Amino acid sequence: MTTLRIIQSYYLGSPLFFLVGLWWGVELRTVFLPDPLHRFLYYLALSALGVLTYLRPASAPWVAMGESALNLLLLVAGILLPIYGLAERALAGAPLTLPYSSGEILVNGLLAGSFFLLGFYRGQAAAQRQVARWIRGEVPKGPGRTGS
Repeated sequence: MTTLRIIQSYYLGSPLFFLVGLWWGVELRTVFLPDPLHRFLYYLALSALGVLTYLRPASAPWVAMGESALNLLLLVAGILLPIYGLAERALAGAPLTLPYSSGEILVNGLLAGSFFLLGFYRGQAAAQRQVARWIRGEVPKGPGRTGS
């Protein structure tokens, strides 16, 4: 299976991730979103990205890098913000609990990080091929280009 197909399958499979979280309560990709409506909207956006990678395969590495970077950023914020609020909760006499488990965080981080790297290296390889074509003087023909 090519990296393009892996990326497409990952994003087109987003409804399955949503259903696993909904039915079994095991959240693999959106640990940072406790609200089911926000989680549904995020999965809807991921599904749209899957359709984009299917219709425009060249966008797949950029989609994987962009979404995974956003996912990692939200994951880190989702980890740290509840921790930062523990002192206030302790002073208020509220229970000191976190809204996630270490297993959920680990799986979410591994998935997001893996697809970030997959997209990064696929994008890097595509960019290197393009630069090599430019160095050899192979200018791609397209709208508004006359070629060499």
